[in-house]
Formats: sequence, C-alpha cells, structure tokens
Amino acid sequence: MKRIFNIFKTIALVALSASLLASCVKEKGPAVAKAVLGNVSIMNFTAVAPEAQTVTVVSDGEWTITAPEWISVNPSTGKGETLVTVTVTENSDAQGMLAPRTAKLIFGGKKLSSQFAISVSQEGDAYRNAEHLTLTQIAALADGESFILDEASVAAITATGFVITDGTMNLYVKCNASIGLGDKVSLKGLKGTENKIPMVAKVDECTPVGTGTIDYPTPIDLNTQIATYTAESMDYVTVSGVVSSGTLVVVVDEVDYAVKLVDPAESASFSGLNGHKATVTGYTYGLLGAKLLGVLAATVKDDGVDEVIYFQDDFEWLATWTAEGVGDDVGKNVADTDAAPNVFGNATKYAEMIAKFQDMGYGYVWGWKGQDWSNGDPDNNNKRTLYLQKNYLKFGKTSYSSGIILPAMSTIEGTDDILITFDWCYSMTGGNKPDLTTLKLTIMSGDGVFEDSGTATSEEIVSAQVVKDDGTTSLAWQAASVVVKGASSKTRISIHPANTDPMVTNPDRKQNRWYIDNIKVVPANGGQGGEDPNAPKLPVEWKIQVADNNYTTTWPLANGNATEEGVSGYLNAVVGTGAIWYNNAAGNAADKESGKKKTKLDVQADDPRVTGAWPGDYCQFKVPGTVAAGKKVRLSFETRTSATNPKYWELIYLDGSEWKPACEVLKVKVGDSDVEYTHAMNADGNTNIKVDVTVSYGKKTDGIVFRFVCQSAMGAGGEMLTAPNGGSWRLAVTDTSKDDWQPRIQWAD
Repeated sequence: MKRIFNIFKTIALVALSASLLASCVKEKGPAVAKAVLGNVSIMNFTAVAPEAQTVTVVSDGEWTITAPEWISVNPSTGKGETLVTVTVTENSDAQGMLAPRTAKLIFGGKKLSSQFAISVSQEGDAYRNAEHLTLTQIAALADGESFILDEASVAAITATGFVITDGTMNLYVKCNASIGLGDKVSLKGLKGTENKIPMVAKVDECTPVGTGTIDYPTPIDLNTQIATYTAESMDYVTVSGVVSSGTLVVVVDEVDYAVKLVDPAESASFSGLNGHKATVTGYTYGLLGAKLLGVLAATVKDDGVDEVIYFQDDFEWLATWTAEGVGDDVGKNVADTDAAPNVFGNATKYAEMIAKFQDMGYGYVWGWKGQDWSNGDPDNNNKRTLYLQKNYLKFGKTSYSSGIILPAMSTIEGTDDILITFDWCYSMTGGNKPDLTTLKLTIMSGDGVFEDSGTATSEEIVSAQVVKDDGTTSLAWQAASVVVKGASSKTRISIHPANTDPMVTNPDRKQNRWYIDNIKVVPANGGQGGEDPNAPKLPVEWKIQVADNNYTTTWPLANGNATEEGVSGYLNAVVGTGAIWYNNAAGNAADKESGKKKTKLDVQADDPRVTGAWPGDYCQFKVPGTVAAGKKVRLSFETRTSATNPKYWELIYLDGSEWKPACEVLKVKVGDSDVEYTHAMNADGNTNIKVDVTVSYGKKTDGIVFRFVCQSAMGAGGEMLTAPNGGSWRLAVTDTSKDDWQPRIQWAD
C-alpha cells in the first residue's frame, strides 16, 4: 500500500502543478480535487481518553471533509499533500461506556469517484441499549444488532455451537461454551443470518441458568416433503436415506436429493456410516445448493448397512476450491485449460486442498520417457500435474503423464474380492483433437490380482470415446470397472495412463491428459455375504407340531444340555443347525436370593411356553457361522403372552460385538419408568402377534443371534406386576398344520 500511495502521490502532485498552471489562465480561485488519496483506511478509537490519529492526504486540488459531530478533523480542507489530525469525543457517561459507534470520514473531491473514505469505529458497550427479547424478536432484528436473551433451552449440540429453542422458535448459536443438552441458558449476542436463516452470529456472554429436558415437537417428515421444501425457517425435521460421500441421499420419484450436516458433533455425524442407511433428526439450516439441504443434527441413527463400501469419493469436497475461476471441461465439452489450476503449481494457494487430498489417503504418480511410475519426483512442482475442475480432477500435461493412487481399503477384513468403478474420459486440444489415452490400473503394494487375467497385477482400460473421421472427438464421461481378487487392507492401486511417455501414444501432441470422477470400491459380490464357507447355512426352521394333542418335539430342561450360563432350556431346529434358548436371567438372580425357582419351562398342546417370565429374561435364537458385513437376515415367528404376563418386549440382534434393536424402538410409561420396546403383546392373552424383521449387519459377526427380551412388569391386561407369577410367555403359531409363521431364519438378500 505504501508503494502504491507514493506512486499516486507523485502522479497527483504532477497533476496538481498542471492544474495550477492552467488555472492561471482560465480559472479564478482554488480548483476542486479530481483525485484524492490517503494512506489510512481504518481508524479504531477507545471509548475513554481516545488518542488523536493522523492521515496523510494527497490530492490534485482542494478537498472538503464530511464527518459526524463526534469526529473532528484538522485541517478541514486542503490540497496537495496535507497531514490531517482526526480526534473523537469520549463515548461514555457516568454509568460507563455507551453503545459502540461507527462512521465514514469522507474527504470529498469534485465527484464521487474523487472521494477518499476512512472507516472510523469507537469501542463501547454493545448491550448498553440492548433490549431483552424473545427468540422470535431476535430473529426479526437486522444483522449485527445486539440483544439480551433471558432464557432458552439447548435442543441440539454441534461441533462449535448449539441450537436453542423456546418451543416456538429455534436459533443456531455460534459459541464454544461448555453447554449440555437440555440446559437453559441466557445470552448476550449479535443477530446474524446464514443461508437466509436467522441465527446468533456472535455471543459475548453465555450463562447456564438451569437444566431440564426438551419436549421435542413432532418432526416434519422430509421424506414426504423434501422435493418441495423451501427451508426458509429452522424447522425440527426427520429424514431417512443412505449415507454416500458424507451426505444423506434421499430418493424421491427417482430424483436424488441430499442432506448435508452443518457443523456436526462427533456423536451426531456420518462418521463411519458411508454405505449405511441412516435417520437424521435435527434442525434445517437452509439450502446449500440445488437439491442440497443443510441440517444441524440432534441425532443420527444408524439403520444398518445398505451397501458395504470400502471407499467412495465423488469429489464434492473440492467445492471449497472450485467455486470460482475453475472450469468444467467435460460437462461443457470444451478444452479450456486456462480454467484448470494446477494445485502443485499453486502450492501456497491450495495448501489446504493438498493436505486434505493426502489425509484422505490418496497418493500421486507421474512419469515421462519410460520412467517407472513409482519413482516420481515428489518435490518438482513443475512436473507434478494435478488440475482442478468443477468437483473432479484432471491429470497430465505436455511431455508429462500423471495419475492417482487410491487409499488403502482399511476396512477389509482378511482378503476380499473388490469391484473398482469410476468415471473418466481423455482430454482434447482446442481444435477438438483427442489425447488418445489408455488407462492402466496397477497394484502398487499389498495383495490381489486382477480378475480378468487371474495373475496380473495391472489391467488396462481402453477408452470408448468416439474419434470422428475428421480426427476430432467430444468429451463425455464413460464408466470403468475392474475386479481385484484377494485384495486386503494393505492393497494400494494406482490409476494412470498406460505409458509414462506421452510421445508413444500421442506423438503429434505429446500429452496424455485425462479426467476422473466418482470413484467407488465395494465387495465384488455386492457386499451381500453368504459366499464364505463359514457362513451360516440358511434357512433354519423350527417346526412346532401337534400329534394327538402332544408335541413330537419337546422343549427339554437344561439338565446339562445347555452350553451357556443361565440358559434354562433349548429347542433344536428341525431344518438347519440352530437352537432357540430361554435364558431365565431375572429368575436366576431371584433363585440365588430365595432358593426358590421363579420361572419354569413347560409344554402343552397349543405351544411351548415359559411360566413366570420377568423383565430381563429373554428368548434367544442362535445359528452358528460367520456373518459378513453387509449381509441381510430375516427372522419371523409368532408369540403371545397371557393377560397376566409382561406385555412389552424388545427384539435385539448382535452386530459385531454390539447389541442393536432389530426394528423401530418405541417408548411407553410403565409406572414411573419409561420402557423401550419393539413389540407389545395383545391384551386378551389369546391372540398371537407376528414378529417379522430384516436386519443388515454393519460388521462381521460370529453367528446369527437374536434376543426377544422381556422389558416391563406390566401384564398384557394393563395391571402392574410385583413378582413373576403364573402367567406365561408362549412361542406359538396360529395354525400348526401350516408352515406359515413357524420360527424361521433366512437370508433376506
């Protein structure tokens, strides 16, 4: 700025001399400045005992000053080079500092373009005149206005802030204060706006004033409204979809919409959920793009694996660096190389982008004149070529080829056959002449071979782009896919032109330039499992049969046959290997205290039963084997209790080492307690309920294990129970002459 100012100063003084010379002949009195410049553009003053500040003003004629009454300027006019002193009055009274104030100090010339301005601010108490407002009133303020909020409840926690509510209005607060969910807080802050949504942009005081619970309203179901939802207010919503590349994809009428979490806390994020179904509850935070909605998450529920994905990248994370000045060659079918910045050639500007690229596990390869791809020069930015396009990447330049190394597939357990897919195309010159590029995938380290050959560690992808008779081409994405057999968590695969030397394939143009987008790596079998020789052999079925009012298969007592602690008895499968066990968990504890058995197993003409089931007891379905991540399993059976046996039960399953609900969890008040359950028995004590669930495994799991757990001490008829009694829980079928609803576990893929 100093150098520029000095240059202008010289020019202005020359112009000044010329104007004075001209005025001797044509003008009377001083000439009004046509150009004014100063060496200071911002002045900040203290509220109490503010010290004067100076600015040097240079002009080619006379200037005048425009200022509010609390700012004094000496001299108030001048020409040529003038040292100007600026002073302000104190911004306080007997009660302390007044509200902060700002103004523009304008040195005026002949016209608006001649003006020079200084932004003047003076500190003060932003809340001196602030009003005590409700959330609705705060939302109506102009941005930057201050307010005092006496109380609101914290409804959601984000990484760097929280959502507050008073039951009628919700606001996002940017604040790092240590606040808990349900806390009541008071605030002093400044109102702001993001994505057209009112929020609290700055907090100067945040004080907890109490604790409590949040009475959340019924959320808006975005799955039914997302196509028309305008997101013009912060609403409490719920939405379900599939997590893909860090967003929740919601498909409505074959159109993809996406939900992106804004400032998510680790406990309510999509971390580790890529390829999973998930349900988000939280607060909308405006539209972030076409068909892209921002949400401040209160909870993120993992609904199980939709598809096992070892790696996926659609490069939408590049948007931070490709918003302006970056081209879209393939989308527009143009060869606009000026709009493709090389991040290595602009390493300072793109330092954060390069760091993220590396943090994601990517590597980079380059070569020329037959050089081995693994021996690139990592420090020569002139030779390294990684170009940005509108949320995809471009590689290569004249004389140098380059490519990408995929991250290691760290979530592969042991070895697995993987399917690699991506979109690509080769580039063209300004005359639409193609870079005749063939790609090669190479296993650079780790395990695996390419399926097509069965032994090779590399495989070529030949372009399907059309070269016309006149030698020109068009840019269009084409899909590529290869299978690698026996890949492991250490496998690293590169994608690059087949030859390091562009002159071999493109002697006229000496370049192998190409684009890539939408990389995805999944199990080659679709992630559905069942191919492992150790996988459970399904279906497994239990036949409940009646012969002359007596069972041909009984439910024996444990008496040494059980292999798990606390198991009271089991029923072996008729088809397949598996058993239904009953665990007298609560009864066992009571046995130790009283020496008297509280629960017993029994067999009668209509179904096997347990007498005296109590909260904590459970029926367990177990099938041996190894369940692959991504596998889907279905369990179906019928059950009921008598009217005097506990009504509420929960079906859970083992996923890895974690017990998860097998279906939607509901809540009910039983006495003074909130009881979670998935199934409620009929009150008449005679009518069966049908249990039919499908679960998706998120992790490799030892065995298929379901538990149907007694959850309450309320009888089916609604009476509170004080101890296990003669009421019964029954494993039942409606019609024993049919196979329908016999207990069964089967693959759901």
